[in-house]
Amino acid sequence: MNIERRIEKAEKAVGIEAEPVTLTVIIISVDWDADETLPHFPEPVAEWVTLQKAMDEAERTRLPCVFEPNPFAEYEARHGLEPGTLAKHELRGKVPFAELLRATTGRTDEQWTKSDESERLG
Repeated sequence: MNIERRIEKAEKAVGIEAEPVTLTVIIISVDWDADETLPHFPEPVAEWVTLQKAMDEAERTRLPCVFEPNPFAEYEARHGLEPGTLAKHELRGKVPFAELLRATTGRTDEQWTKSDESERLG
């Protein structure tokens, strides 16, 4: 019997199998400053793709979600870049974001945005 079946059996035995699972989400606040070395996102962190992925993983593993917002990782997730392309690059935080993006991908933010729009439209 695997661990999930054991948990289900134990929950059923104590009468809580129908109870919704409430996940604790802890967002570690990091002051990134609003400078030109960062990608900009107008919406709050609660709407970030990377937070949703972290919460989905926490729900799957049934563990609390501890999330540290990283605008570089968020940009990678939104634009389908390999994780770490921007977040782990040696120029990160040292040059304007536009320059980092050109150095790592050969594209500008405007080109990525147009590409995203054309993919959404089909």
